[in-house]
Amino acid sequence: MVYRHAFSSFTRWPLRIAAGALALALPSVVSAQEQVSSPASAAINPGLQITKVRDLDYGRVIVPRNGRIDMTADNASTCTPNNGLLLLAPCQSAQFEGQAVTGLQLRISVPVGRRTTLTGPDRELRLRRIAVGPGNGVSFQGRTNRHFDFVVTDPAGEFDFFVAGRLLFRNNQAPGVYTGTFTIEAAYQ
Repeated sequence: MVYRHAFSSFTRWPLRIAAGALALALPSVVSAQEQVSSPASAAINPGLQITKVRDLDYGRVIVPRNGRIDMTADNASTCTPNNGLLLLAPCQSAQFEGQAVTGLQLRISVPVGRRTTLTGPDRELRLRRIAVGPGNGVSFQGRTNRHFDFVVTDPAGEFDFFVAGRLLFRNNQAPGVYTGTFTIEAAYQ
């Protein structure tokens, strides 16, 4: 009988230890297996796309003396000659179309110093004060040096903008076609 009692005590004791150990381990096992979920998402914005629609064109000009033509950077392309210069054909600002994401800030940068030159049969013509004006789908926010800041407002992210400036002529500039290029840089965030 003592043998049985010892056996049953021996049997109960390890079970109590095991049950106690199991009870202590259960809270950590349960919390380690507790699951919480959260949706994950990522928005991939399309890259900024810019396309030239039309070139900057000061038209045909008669140049009897030094002077300039100031052009507005908008779709109407108003040109104002001074000092006896005559415009024989209409002028037009350069136009660019773009695609971005609505609400993002768009920065259009013109050449350093906001200037470039046009070459032809005579001395270079100087294009100065290059400016960028808003078209449809963007709102002008301000300018810092050569950087023009806009916000894309079109729900589809489509927009356009215009580029123009002041073209300087020298006395008795030789007739001919004068051409040049300028680079527009666009970035958004």
